[in-house]
Amino acid sequence: MMKKSTLLVALSAASLASGLALAQTQPQNQPYSQTKPATPPPAMDSNAQSGGFSMSQLDKNKDGAVDRAEAKASASLTAIFDKADTNKDGKLDAAELSAASHMSSTTK
Repeated sequence: MMKKSTLLVALSAASLASGLALAQTQPQNQPYSQTKPATPPPAMDSNAQSGGFSMSQLDKNKDGAVDRAEAKASASLTAIFDKADTNKDGKLDAAELSAASHMSSTTK
């Protein structure tokens, strides 16, 4: 019984050590680079490949919603704004903006 416990502990330790070694992404002899991209992504469609819209980029006044004026930063969002504004309050909350992203990606 003692041999099985010792073997189990040894295997667990080896498994943990190998998992940590695989999780390391930066070689130890190279410093971590904290450089920023040369140009920021466009405010229009932050996820251009998927047709997504970014609340953090479009919501300029940081009120938690994208109004019609803010939506003008994206031609594709402007085109579907009325359809995406399901509660007809003149602005898109996070859920409506997410739905607009799906609408945009399916209409392309």
